[in-house]
Amino acid sequence: MQIISVVAAAVTATYASIAYMQCASAYSQEQPIPLVFRRHTYVPLRVNLVCCLAWYASLLLLSFALPTWLGLAVYFAAAITPLELMRRRHNHRVGKHRSP
Repeated sequence: MQIISVVAAAVTATYASIAYMQCASAYSQEQPIPLVFRRHTYVPLRVNLVCCLAWYASLLLLSFALPTWLGLAVYFAAAITPLELMRRRHNHRVGKHRSP
C-alpha cells in the first residue's frame, strides 16, 4: 500500500507540473518563459490553485511515507524535472535558446 501511495504522489506531482507548464505555454505563446516564471507568466487562478494543491499534497504524502530526504528527492525529481523540460521545450519552440 505504501508503494502505491508513493507512486501515486509522484505521478500526481508530475502531471501537475506538466499541466501547469502547458497552461503557461498556452498563455505566453510568443514569449519565452523565464526560469523564475511565476512573476512573468499569466496563469489563471484556478489552474494555479489546482496545481499548487496537487504539489503540496504530493510533497506531504511523500515526506510522510518515506524518510524526509528521500521524500524530498523523489518529489523534486517528479515535479521539477518535467517543469524544466517543458519550459525549455517551449523556449526552443519560440526561438529563445538562452540557458541559465
